[in-house]
Order: sequence, then structure tokens, then C-alpha cells
Amino acid sequence: MATAAAQQTSVVSFTVTEGEKRRPIGGATVTLTPKTSAPSVRPLTRTTDAAGKAVFTDAPGGDYTLTIAAPGYATLTDEQYKVEAGVFAEQPVELSPSAGDVVEVRGDTETALVAQGSVATAGLTPAEIRVLPSRGRDILTAFPPVPNVIRSNDGRTSIKGAREDQAAILVNGSLSNDPATGRFQVEIPLEALQRAEVFTNPYLPEYGKFTSGVKRLETKPGGEKWRYSVYDFFPSVRARNGKIFGFANVSPRATITGPLVRDRAFLAQALEVIVDKAVVRGLASPDNEIRKYAFRSFSQFDVVLSPRQTLTATANVARQLLRNVDLDAFNPVPASANRRTQDLAFAGVHRYTTAGGSLGETRFNYKRIGVDVFGKGDAPFALTPFGRTGNFFSQTDRVTERYQAQFSLALAAFDAGGLHQIKFGVDASAARNRGWVANRPVEVRRADGTLAERILYANRGNLRASNLEIAGYAQDQWLLRPNLQLDYGLRLETQQAAATLNVAPRLAISYAPGNTDRTVLRAGVGWFYDKVLLNALAFRQMPQPIVTTFAPDGTVTAPAQRFTLELARPDGRYRIPYNRSFRVELAQRIAPRALIKLAYLDSRTFNDFYVEPTPTATGGSVRLFNTGRATYRAVEVTADVKLTPRHTFVVSYVRSKARAELNDLISYFGDTPNPILRPNQFGNAPIDAPNRFFARGVFALPGDITLAPIFEWRDGFPYSVVDEAQNFVGRRNADPTRYPRFMAIDLAVTKKIRLPQWVRRGMFGRKIDVEAVSVTVNIFNLTNHFNPRNVFANTGAPQFGTFFGVYRRFFNIEMNL
Repeated sequence: MATAAAQQTSVVSFTVTEGEKRRPIGGATVTLTPKTSAPSVRPLTRTTDAAGKAVFTDAPGGDYTLTIAAPGYATLTDEQYKVEAGVFAEQPVELSPSAGDVVEVRGDTETALVAQGSVATAGLTPAEIRVLPSRGRDILTAFPPVPNVIRSNDGRTSIKGAREDQAAILVNGSLSNDPATGRFQVEIPLEALQRAEVFTNPYLPEYGKFTSGVKRLETKPGGEKWRYSVYDFFPSVRARNGKIFGFANVSPRATITGPLVRDRAFLAQALEVIVDKAVVRGLASPDNEIRKYAFRSFSQFDVVLSPRQTLTATANVARQLLRNVDLDAFNPVPASANRRTQDLAFAGVHRYTTAGGSLGETRFNYKRIGVDVFGKGDAPFALTPFGRTGNFFSQTDRVTERYQAQFSLALAAFDAGGLHQIKFGVDASAARNRGWVANRPVEVRRADGTLAERILYANRGNLRASNLEIAGYAQDQWLLRPNLQLDYGLRLETQQAAATLNVAPRLAISYAPGNTDRTVLRAGVGWFYDKVLLNALAFRQMPQPIVTTFAPDGTVTAPAQRFTLELARPDGRYRIPYNRSFRVELAQRIAPRALIKLAYLDSRTFNDFYVEPTPTATGGSVRLFNTGRATYRAVEVTADVKLTPRHTFVVSYVRSKARAELNDLISYFGDTPNPILRPNQFGNAPIDAPNRFFARGVFALPGDITLAPIFEWRDGFPYSVVDEAQNFVGRRNADPTRYPRFMAIDLAVTKKIRLPQWVRRGMFGRKIDVEAVSVTVNIFNLTNHFNPRNVFANTGAPQFGTFFGVYRRFFNIEMNL
């Protein structure tokens, strides 16, 4: 009788909330691990919904180890949890935020290694961003160094040596790239985010529309108590030689969260205003700042429709003005462009949990991006050996829209030769672009001022284009044995632009020899298909250049040639860029909180888009090729150590090589195009850094002081040499032409000042919810290492080969409530 009772299943419902706030925590992982040695018994796992609920309908009575984990919260573990046989039990659980502002931007050294087959490379929360050394508090640029992810000099994120447009950025599961150019288009207030993650090898088929990697952003819901918060109300001051001389950034952020209807409907509202002045070295003040003015609003409504159904609706409205885009010594303020954007996004997610524990999600997302790029006047735009002069030559005015609908069904975990977690999904999106681009004449002048080339444009470009994409996938995370897991699946995609069916199989395996997971071998291989950018579809409607070349005495050496814009494929069809990646890794846990990884990665991209001019005696053409390739290979050694919950550090060395087509489409036909187009070459990618070493850590000291140092050393990025006529000399981005090795130590020192009770008294005798004020001093390039931003790469310049624009040691101060 006792045995029969133990075999009866129970229904156990967990409601996970955040401590005193009583705010539901969605996305928490609840695991019940039976206390038995029987090999056929598997752990039971559920994920909480927006209401913080996770329901087990198939838990046999008995003794378990209960584990509840959520990003940004301390993991709860109960090794003596008991499930009574044949009953229905409701279990409220409260989680506490991770102690202090402790940063753990790394893999999880506490999770079973075999179960880490598809975890993110790095994760970050808003609280963690505030204690890291960072020049700005933007979620897109705040990530500290991680293997195979690097930032270019202009702040763009490169995953596996690729361009930003080759990655996917997801906001609550929906694609947020600009459909026209592929750039990350996210204008969400920092405090609206719950967590940001980077995936360099997402082998699960639910991830698509990329050839390099994925950046995923999740927003946070409201709670059971009304709360009001203000952040970064004080400006970040700028100082030099110990003297303060203005502010670098002010980005006040306000949030309000709480229940609209008790236990039923919740609101989370975040607002942000940004005034940012990023100083560019190599230019004289005050004409040395890239200035950003932005307003962002994000609203999230979470509704509990029933114990099994929830609805989430979000609205994102943002406006931004960016002055002096791509400002540097060779592109001064008058010649730089301004960019104005308007971002509007609405999304809805319906979640339904079946009695058996399966979770169905239906998502809809609408995104509208308005872009206006313009110069500062009508002065003739010219390129010289000393840089650009005049006013930016191109003006763009466009509106781009995307409609996206998704459905997924995650079946309840079941045992069939091992534990299976199966998920199916479909994804349909339609994008369209409307607008125009107009280019003014461009001149190429020699060092003595004589005209070498003049470019006129025959027409105003039409950006009208549209595309429809449909995808479906099926995947299974199969725990065959406690020491062996298999993640596999298939993704099918088709696009109107190509009218072909693309098959993307993916497979990853994790194996721990022996009876422990101290040593784990992993391997993964997969095919990944990218987006077709709308600017590629509108290519033949872009402005057609008319080029005339001149001798030093002013005579015409080549008559005016009109270059038509053509597709290299005779049938006018497109191929979808795709990537094939293979990764193998050995992970060794040398202590309970210390992990060492040795990994090799081979990533190859095919069918990339690039452009190349083809001159003839009477005319010519600029052809869009769809046969480009790119490669990235890397060997990685990483040590990840968590001494205590408040003392962590990571050390990593990466040996890599990134190569690509150098005439990529968006560099020449994007929102801020390069007007000088020369023959394409396949060579080192612009962000290629063969040797890279970094270390980072967070250390909590007595007196409420937190130290967050970041050290990075790498080879300099390559550059290309050109002559007076802006023709390339030798190989582009060759190994002999590189910037000096980069080295920097950045340090953030944060002091939390606890406020006494008498200060915390507000109006009408109520306490204000401010426990402390934190002051952060950020010090950049602590050792004052020679890190130049610019080089005279034109053979016509007397300073040819000279590096300058050095970012020497500087610091700023921030104060937060």
C-alpha cells in the first residue's frame, strides 16, 4: 500500500514572487529532483509564467530537492522538500535579489554543466550595468569583454568577427533589427529591462535570422505594490587634471510599477531622457563631441486572465537626435551627418498553460522606424589626404515597418528513454520600406588641392521594397542520462525575396565522463540563415553615380561614366546568406566555484552581399554580388571563478582570425554611405584582433565599496592604405598595417552612502523609499597607455603613417539614487 501511494502523482503549484515587493517573477526555473538513485527517474522542470506560476501535474509523492533560480535573484534550494502523494498543493515562494549590486557576467558555475548546452555567453541586468566601468548606460554598449564578442571603435557590437547587421537582436522574443540596414534598433529605457544576454552559439532552432549570434533583451513586469523610482538624476561630470569642466552625460530615468487590479493586472512604466556628449580625441574642443539627445518610453501591461492564461502588452515610443555621426579627425563636425530617428513598437503575448504543464505562446509585434539623415549645409563635399571637408553629401528620409506573428508550444517534459523537453514554433514577418535618398556631388582632391575625381548622381534613389519571411522549427532537449544531453532540431525558412526553402539542422551534445560533471565535453554544429535587408532589395533604385577623373593639370583623363546598378545574378533572384558553425569545448570544474574552459570555434558564412564597380570604355556598372563569404576561427581559454557571491572574476585568452568581403553592402548603400567605391577584396575584417586577453571582476569591500576592474589587451585593428586619388595601395586591411596593440585598465569604484532615518522622511511624515545614494568614479585607461584612434593612411599626407587621437587616462563621476 505504501508503495502504491508513493506512485500516485500530485499537482504542485508554485507562485514565485520577489520578497517584500510581492512582484511575480516570470521566467524563473523551478526544478524538483527526486532523491533516488534509480537511473530512470529524471528531474522535473517548469518555467514560471508572467504571473510567477509554475505547475507540476505529474510529480510522484516522495522526497525531492527543490531548486528555484531566476536571473538577478539569489537561488533558493531546499534539499528536504516533500511532495505528499495524490494531493493538490500550492506553494508560495519568495526570492531575494542578488546581494548588493554584484555583477556575475559569465557562465553559471553553479548549474549542472551537462545542462548548460544552450546557455548565453554573457548576461547582464540594469543593476549590474550601474557598477561596471562604462562611458554610457546603454544596454547595447554596456557589455564587458566576453570571448568572441568585441566592440568596434564606433561602439558597434561584433559577434564572431561579423558585422552588426549579421546578428539578431530580440526584444521579448521579437526581432528588433532595422529591416532596411540590419543595425540594432532598440530604444528601450535601461530600467525597463530585466536582463540582456548574448548568444554566440545558439544551437536551438528557435533562434533564427542571423549568421553570427544573438543578443536577447527581456523586459520586467509590474508588481503587487506600487513603487516609484528615479535613477541617474545627477549628471556625470567630466574632469581633467583633477578639475571638473562640465558634464559628459545626464540620463535621468524614472519608473513606476504596481497593480492596476489586485492579483490580476500589473503596470510597469519606464521613462528616460538622455543628453550625452561623447568626446572624440584628436579634435579640438568644443567641436569634438558626438551629441545624443533622446527620449524613451516603455509601457508593459501584464494581465492574469485565468490561473492558466496571461496576457502581456507593451508599447515603446522613442525619439532620438544624433549629431556628428562617425565624428573623428578625418570627418570633422561640418562634414559629419546628423541622424534623427523615431521608433514606435507595439507587442502582445498570450500565454496558455495546459493542465499537463505544456506552455503555448502567441506573439504579435509591430515596429515602425522613421529615419532622417542629413548634413549641415550645402558646401561642396570633398575627400582629401587630410580628411573630409564641406558638408555631408547624402540625405535619407525613410519609414520602415515590420509586422511579426509567432506561435510556439513547449510540451511538458516527459520521460521516454530519457527526459525530453520538446518545443515547436512558427514565425511569420512582413517588412516594408518607403522613402528616398538624394546625393549631392562629391569631389576627390589631392594634397595640393587639384581635382582628381568628381562624382555626380543621375537620380534620386527610391527605397521602396518589401519582403515576407516564414519559418517553422522543432527542437528537443533530450537528457538521455544524467551525464549525457542532446539538443537537436530543425528550422525551415522561406522568403519572398528568394522563393527557396532553406533547411537549417542543428545538433549539440554535452557529455560528462564518469558519475560527476566535473569534466564535460561539448560539441555543436548548425546551419543558420540570415535576413535579406530591404536596402538590398531596393539596390537597383539607388542613386546612380556619374564619375569623371582628372589629371593634376585639370585635363579630363576619363570622360564621365554613368554606373548603372545591377544584380550580379542574371535571373535577378537573391540567395539567402547562411552560416555553418562548429564548436567543441572541454569544461573542467577545478573547484565547486571555479571553472576552466578550452574551446575551438569554426564559423563560415556564405552568400553574403557585397558591391563592386565594373568600369567600361563607355560606361560601367556597380554590381551587387550575393556570393560573398566570411570566416572566423578561434581558440578560447577561459577561467571563471566565483570566490564568494560578492567576489567574482573571469580571465580569458582568445586566438582568432576574422576575414570577410570588404565592400559590404551597408557601408556603401546604408544611411550614411561611403561615396568612394573601389574594387572589392577579401581580407581581414575591420575588427580582426588575432590575440586578445581580458580579465574582469567585481569585488565587494568593507564600507559598502564595490570595485569593478576590467583589463583588456589585444592586437590593433587593421587599416587600409590609400593614395591621393583614394585608390587602395596593396592589400586592404593587411597584417602589416595595424594600429598599435591596445591595452587599457578601466576601473569603477562605487561607494554606497546609507541615508539616516531623518533624511528619509518625506512629505506628510511618510518615508521615502531611498535607502542609499551611490557615487561611482569611473577611471578609463588607468595606466595612460598609448591607444590611438586615428592614423594618416593616405600616402599623399606628409604625416603618412602617424598615429594620433590618443585616448589617455580620463574619468567621470556618477551619482545615483
